[in-house]
Order: sequence, then structure tokens, then C-alpha cells
Amino acid sequence: MKKTQELPSGDPSELGFAPDRLDRISNMIDAEVDAGKLPGAVTLVARQGKVVHSHVTGKLDVERPAPVAADSLFRLYSQTKPMTAAVLMTLFEEGAFLLDEPISKWIPEFAKPGVFTIKPPQDTVRGDYALTTPARREITIFDLLTMTSGLPSLGRTPVVYQPTMEAAGITLGDTDPTLDYDDRVVAIAANPLHSQPGEVWNYGYDFDVLTLFLTRVSDKSLDALFQEKLLGPLGMHDSSFYCNEEALSRLVTEHQWNPVEEKLAIRDRPETSEKAGRGDRRVMSGNGSNGGLVCSPHDFARFAQMLANGGELDGVRILGRKTVELMRTNHLGDRCIDSFAPNYGFGFGMFVRKSGGPAFTPGSAGTFGWAGAAGTWFFVDPKEELFGLFFTQVFGYMFPTAVQFEKMTYEALC
Repeated sequence: MKKTQELPSGDPSELGFAPDRLDRISNMIDAEVDAGKLPGAVTLVARQGKVVHSHVTGKLDVERPAPVAADSLFRLYSQTKPMTAAVLMTLFEEGAFLLDEPISKWIPEFAKPGVFTIKPPQDTVRGDYALTTPARREITIFDLLTMTSGLPSLGRTPVVYQPTMEAAGITLGDTDPTLDYDDRVVAIAANPLHSQPGEVWNYGYDFDVLTLFLTRVSDKSLDALFQEKLLGPLGMHDSSFYCNEEALSRLVTEHQWNPVEEKLAIRDRPETSEKAGRGDRRVMSGNGSNGGLVCSPHDFARFAQMLANGGELDGVRILGRKTVELMRTNHLGDRCIDSFAPNYGFGFGMFVRKSGGPAFTPGSAGTFGWAGAAGTWFFVDPKEELFGLFFTQVFGYMFPTAVQFEKMTYEALC
């Protein structure tokens, strides 16, 4: 089995950091693990292509002795999105499609979408409230990349559509992995949009639709496409949608917080995990459904460094420099996303910090990144030529320690 090449180490002082302040990150993470708030965690900071901080602490499983390592495997969930966007943009560079083309060209069920509307009270009769009007235009690939498609979602689409939403797998949490993934994606089209395409940012199922699009435009499975366009060329040997038997011993147990007992509980162990791939079904989702991609911190560091370098790493170019700039540009204008603090827009599958403020933490305009539902987090700051990774595995984790990690990284700059 090939081993992922680690990024080279650098002297923190020579690269503009105060070493004692970087040590505060390790102390903070250790305290969270010792207090039982995290099972284990990996943090990594690199600047100008060299690692200035790397810390590993805790266990793979709170009930077992095996320790977490920098090559442990974590479920990325939604942190798969930026990687999906990168794979998609390699095909864009090859001329396979244009970003303003309608998705219905490849998935015809999304042609001529309707948008949910509410008639004025004087024009309605009792019960006549779930009406649609034709969309002003079709959903484009650009809409899906920026999550402004208007696709139906929990919280925005009326409950009258619940039966067809359930058929599409639009539910809280992971969907049933025994259902056919492609059929679920197509079923989304049976529901009306909650807004006109391009108008509203909403954290929905856009990247599930893009997953099906990728397999159709390339005529390849998602794992084969990821391997060909991204994982293989970057030497990310620990990344896949499913673990083989050899890798299962490195898969981190997924935990969740038990609010009654106020401690971490087991949610998904390697030996019983969907990620073990023992069944006949496979849910390979570029959106992150059912855990998304499985990846080690060392692997993801190579992906983050490639983006920080403008599309290239170790002499291998994945994307053009201007293509990466397009990916990390805020495409929402004055609008903000509702999943982060104020002053954040959205690029292609990633948040983008608009300016230095208003904000709750220090940082730079143009910083981009994303997170996963089980506690993974990354950010890349082009201005400071740095990136940071925080990896733990607690489903539903709301990232307080990750935010502290990012804050303390900036505070360590001289």
C-alpha cells in the first residue's frame, strides 16, 4: 500500500509565527480531550508550503485504547464538497461543459422547474396554498456550485410536499444507504423550487445533483473520477468513499454528544460502519451524504496546499491558477451565507470571507474553506499563504474548538 507523502516541516519562527503561541493550540486541544468534550483530534498549520504546527491527541474511540494518528481516517461529510468542486472544474477546463449551461442537459427531469408561491389571501380558497409558478430560467451548473439553485429543502419547502421530498431522501440526517442514490437525486426534481434560480443561497442538495451530473458527463463512477482527476495525481492514497479491510483499523469511530449523560457516545464504529462497504449498495456522494469521502489529515493537507498554491503541488497541476481563483471568489455579492458568522459569502462549495470585518475572529479577506458534520474543518488564507486543518469525529459538532483553533492560528502570527 502506498503511503501519502507528508508536507515538509518548517521553522515556525522563520515562517512568521511565535512558537509559544502555536503551543497554545496544542494545550487547548489537549484540555478539550482531557475534559471528555472530544474523543481525539488532529490539528495542522502550514505556511508557504511548510508545516509549522502539527498536533495529535486522544483516541480513535473513547471506549478503546487505540490512539488517533495523523494518518487516521475521518469521514469528511460536507467537507467533501470543495473536493467535488475541484474534480468538476478539471472537467470544465477540459471543455466538457460551460458553467452557465442548464443541468437539464444531462438530467432532463430538472427541465422547466416550478417555484412554490403563495397566492394573496383574497385569491385563494381554503387549502389552496401549495401552488407553483414557472421558474424564470432553468437551474445552471453555476447555481448548483454556489448553492443558489433554489432546490427544495427542509425549512423552506412546505410540508405538503413531504411525501415527494421523502422519496427524494430529503430528510434530517443521513438517508437510507439501501435506496438507489441516483433515483433519489432524480426524485428531487419532482418537488418545486423554494426560490427562483440564482436568487437565494441555501444549504441544500445542490452537490448531490452535481454528483449525478459528474457521473453522466464523464460516463464514470464518482470514485473512479475522483481517483483519476484528484486523489491519484495528488498522491492522496488514504482517501476513498469506502474503506478496504486493511484500512478499517485506521477508521475513527464516529461519536455524538449524549446530552442526558453529558458525555460522548458511540454513533458508528468501523466494524459496523457503512464505510466498511460490506453490503452491495454504495452511496458515493459529492455532497457528503452517508459520510462522504473518508480521508486522513495528511491527505487533506495535500489538497489544501494544492489550493493554496493555485492548483499545483509537487510539480503536478490539478487546476489552472485562475480556475482556483474563480472557485474561491465570493459569488453572492452583498448576500451572506447563514451557516457562519457575518461577512461570509460563498464560492464553489466553500465559504469565502469578504473582508477583515465585521467578524468575531481575526482573519483575512479572501480566506476560504469548509467543514463537515462530524467535526472536520479547514481554512486557506491566500494573503498569509497559510492553511489550517482541524479534524475530530463527533457528529453534529458545532465547531467551537475549530473556531478557537483558527483564531489561535492567527494570533500566533508575528
